[in-house]
Amino acid sequence: MQNRMTVGPVIRQPAGKGARRRMLRTFKNYYESLFHASPNAYILLTPDLILVDINAAHLRLTGFERQEVLGRHLFDVFPVPGEAQLQQLRASFARVVANEVEDTIHHLHYPIVHRTGTGEVWEDRYWTVVNTPLFDEDGEVSLILNYVTDISHFFQQDGAERNRFSNLQDIRRANLALELSAMDSERKRLRALMEQAPGFVAVGRGNRHTFELANKAYYQLVGHRELLGKPVREALPELEGQGFYELLDQVYQSGKPFIGRAMPILFQQEPGSPLVERYIDFVYQPIFEQDGTVSGIFVQGHDVTEAHELSQKLSHQAAHDSLTGLFNRREFGLQVERAIKNLSGKHDGHSLMYLDLDQFKLVNDTCGHRAGDEFLRLISMVLNSKIKSTDILARLGGDEFGLLLENCPIETACHIAEELRQAIKDVEFIWQNRVFGGSVSIGLLSFSDPATSPADALSAADSACFLAKEKGRNRVQVYRQEDNELVARWREMDWVGRLRTALKEERIELYAQRIEALSSDAEKVAHHEILIRLRDDEGEMVPPMAFIPAAERYGLMPSIDRYVIEKAFAYLADENKPGGRPLLLSINLSGNTLNDEHIASFISKTAQASGVNPAQICFEITETAAVANLTHTASLIGEIKQHGFRFALDDFGSGMSSFGYLKYLPVDFLKIDGVFIKHILEDKVDAAMVEAIARVASVMGIQTVAEYVENDTVRKLLEEIGVDYGQGYGIHEPEPIRSMSRR
Repeated sequence: MQNRMTVGPVIRQPAGKGARRRMLRTFKNYYESLFHASPNAYILLTPDLILVDINAAHLRLTGFERQEVLGRHLFDVFPVPGEAQLQQLRASFARVVANEVEDTIHHLHYPIVHRTGTGEVWEDRYWTVVNTPLFDEDGEVSLILNYVTDISHFFQQDGAERNRFSNLQDIRRANLALELSAMDSERKRLRALMEQAPGFVAVGRGNRHTFELANKAYYQLVGHRELLGKPVREALPELEGQGFYELLDQVYQSGKPFIGRAMPILFQQEPGSPLVERYIDFVYQPIFEQDGTVSGIFVQGHDVTEAHELSQKLSHQAAHDSLTGLFNRREFGLQVERAIKNLSGKHDGHSLMYLDLDQFKLVNDTCGHRAGDEFLRLISMVLNSKIKSTDILARLGGDEFGLLLENCPIETACHIAEELRQAIKDVEFIWQNRVFGGSVSIGLLSFSDPATSPADALSAADSACFLAKEKGRNRVQVYRQEDNELVARWREMDWVGRLRTALKEERIELYAQRIEALSSDAEKVAHHEILIRLRDDEGEMVPPMAFIPAAERYGLMPSIDRYVIEKAFAYLADENKPGGRPLLLSINLSGNTLNDEHIASFISKTAQASGVNPAQICFEITETAAVANLTHTASLIGEIKQHGFRFALDDFGSGMSSFGYLKYLPVDFLKIDGVFIKHILEDKVDAAMVEAIARVASVMGIQTVAEYVENDTVRKLLEEIGVDYGQGYGIHEPEPIRSMSRR
């Protein structure tokens, strides 16, 4: 078979169906652009001569509208003037389908109906007609490309001029000149399209891959140097040893394409300059001649360096704690899982430590989150300085750390644990003229059974750490098999009893932290979030993270939430005085409370009993709790909002599908997860994410609140980004709600 493509060299499709589909998709947009933008008249027909497409040049030539001709038979749109012309055309189309070759009618007398503003007129026309087969993925003729050239003016000259073309050879030579002119026009059009292509394009010819063509994007990638006419090894000598010459040779010799994804490559973009690393997606596609031999390689691709670097950064962020740079809990679990899989009889077993700082809450409560963050960074550096580079250290959350020592017997692990305990004890942390010491409780587990699960290993080390705290803190506790049941019983008895007593004695106290307007369009009300503290038996304040996890675990959060709602509504009723500034309180609802079938009724009845205006209350639910049962949560929010209450989605952005489900939750506020705010000044990714959330929320009519606003610089940036409200120690430190003035 011959002439299987209409423009340029023949490019054979890869053998596999999947590869063929990719190839078709790769060139589909190019051919469509060429078809519609070409100054030459084209129509696209099925083998049954039904019009499936027509370009603008053909419409201008014939005066038809596009919608008038598509789906109709060719001879219905353009009636055949006589039997001779009909036979000529039918024979040409038949040869195209039967022989799978291009067919040309050099001069065809074919008057047509031309559409004008005053009606239809017959015009006497002569044409050169080229019919070209187009093939589907299976190599069958699926379409016919019909290309016509109007040569009527050769037959409409005066007598003297007509004699010049009376000879058939003269006419054919004239037709050839027209076709060559059209081909040159197409070639220029093709080059213009390739220059404007967003990706890089190049063509190498022969077994030395001599550059025949390269577009602007390719020059931008490799640097401005002479390429055309040079073999690739001479034009790009820095590629030596990087494997790309060998890939080109492989494609040329095998006739099989090669696809590379985010492959690193070093270029010298300026003479004498150091090599620059870029990452590229590319395709090496063999160019076949009509006899089946490979004559060159078509190179197409994109520079994806920025996208690759962003992907690497996001992957690092997904595995590391943003505050300390250590592995996070998820990645630590994966590392433990990997170490367990590597266990064998040749090893002494692994050791796992669970470290919990004893005095962290004192720093956090006294000096705020910023001081607490610096203290955690200091502890991380101290721990890192005492371990080997092959040891796995992670921040598991809050003030808890994990350490995995592979192939480390229990005796050695005990010695290391004591060194770490002493190193933390020697820490002296100074903040605003206040001096804090360090102390840590360590649980230690040694294991060698490949059947051990990462979750069980962490739980056992955690239990030993709990016992270390119960025995007086600042000590190392080695795990024993019987510890699990003992610790579970202690924890359950301890927290269930303490929390129930605290509720009964009303020792859960309400604090408030102001949420301040950052934009001029934000609502001007005294807006505060209600926070809770537990006053223990000795009168000391216990921060929420010390008891809320236990309350959630043992099903006490619905009782605590109801307690907070009653207290907050009572406070609001007392503060609603004539002439006072409007108040708005945000109250957190736990995931367990969302599943309480009576909570909506309780909220409504409590508001009616206290006389509180529902518009003064905004309930906050975390993103994680909301998506746990999206349908139920959306229904509950809708039911409560019917009474006039508002809703906020807390920790927004912590889930990867936030924007996907946001449109199903009728919330009034988005509280942007503090992990994006903490490092927004130095991390462009965090800043971009916050800006994206603010924009989407604005489009949806939802106001945004940024948590962890620790200073004026962060606040100013958030104002510029378009965040509506800010909350954090840089705006207001939490204080008891009863001592709070209306600010």
